[in-house]
Amino acid sequence: MSRILLEAKVPGIAKTYEFSADSVMTVGTVKRAMIEQISAVENMTVFPDVNKVLVCSIDMEGLLQDNETLGNIGVKSGGKIMLI
Repeated sequence: MSRILLEAKVPGIAKTYEFSADSVMTVGTVKRAMIEQISAVENMTVFPDVNKVLVCSIDMEGLLQDNETLGNIGVKSGGKIMLI
């Protein structure tokens, strides 16, 4: 298990955040944690339905599936993702 630092862009509110995750975490787990933390920081609900949020890898130019593990799909520290 290793730590991965990610840059997460949220175009819906035109902001970028930095997150830390473990390489063994699933995309879905990371997505839910990010949404919870962003909502807490912004003091508002950014994404009303977590199940409809898509996670895109800017580096790999594609969608990441909720059941995929970060390390197994090649997400690396410094990677850029987008929540839409």
